[in-house]
Amino acid sequence: MLALTAGICWLVWIGANGLGSLDSPRSAKLVQLMIAGWNLLLIPAAIVLYEKYKTDAMRFFTACGIVSLLFWGYGGATGTITPGSEVVYLLLSGVWWLGIGLRLSGYFGKFTLVLGIFSILDAVLSFFEPMPFYIYVLAAPKLPLSIIWDFWIGLKLAYASGSKKSA
Repeated sequence: MLALTAGICWLVWIGANGLGSLDSPRSAKLVQLMIAGWNLLLIPAAIVLYEKYKTDAMRFFTACGIVSLLFWGYGGATGTITPGSEVVYLLLSGVWWLGIGLRLSGYFGKFTLVLGIFSILDAVLSFFEPMPFYIYVLAAPKLPLSIIWDFWIGLKLAYASGSKKSA
């Protein structure tokens, strides 16, 4: 359920940014809270995925994921996201998604791999900023893919939890 709430935080963040009223202190706080929310609320999902595939490699990938979520959550909550921290966050999250994507099966595993690739691309392009917008837009799919991933993992975990209770 927390991963679904993370997806909702993404949508609220998009709405708050789309309204263009970020000049008010209340709106700025809402945006900071949503950034922290969509990251920190994914940590339990990362732990559940690790528990399902307990290996040394998964320990490494999960650590990358949790550190990236903590890093971005803290930066969002405190308003201290810098270009350097963004590159680190994107790189760590890309490693996480690529690593777990190799373990996950079916379309969700493939989707997770694609998300990891776009995250790594976003990290590389962010590292080489400034650059023409038409090049940087190559990494743009990462945001909507991240939102879909949050809802997808949330539904998968909710379904798995529900099927265990009924058994």
